[in-house]
Amino acid sequence: MKNRLNLTVNNDLIQKMKKYADLRQTSLSQIVEEHFEELLNRPTRLHEDKSLLEYVKTLPKSKVDYPKDFDFNEEYYKAKNKESNDQNPV
Repeated sequence: MKNRLNLTVNNDLIQKMKKYADLRQTSLSQIVEEHFEELLNRPTRLHEDKSLLEYVKTLPKSKVDYPKDFDFNEEYYKAKNKESNDQNPV
């Protein structure tokens, strides 16, 4: 059984989400319902007997197929440097 839910949301965001829903041929209600389900199914914190590394291993794998020699640290610092340069042009 489904019930109505009234939400108060910024009008600009509503308009953007309606376009998003149209592009995906779904309804705004379906998007909200799926998002709520995802929030409820997501682990909210570490279990006391699980280390951070064990937790990270349970996260979904990236859909991007990175090369084996891809250096995430290097790319992170490149992006941070670019971001810093974009905010403080000389």
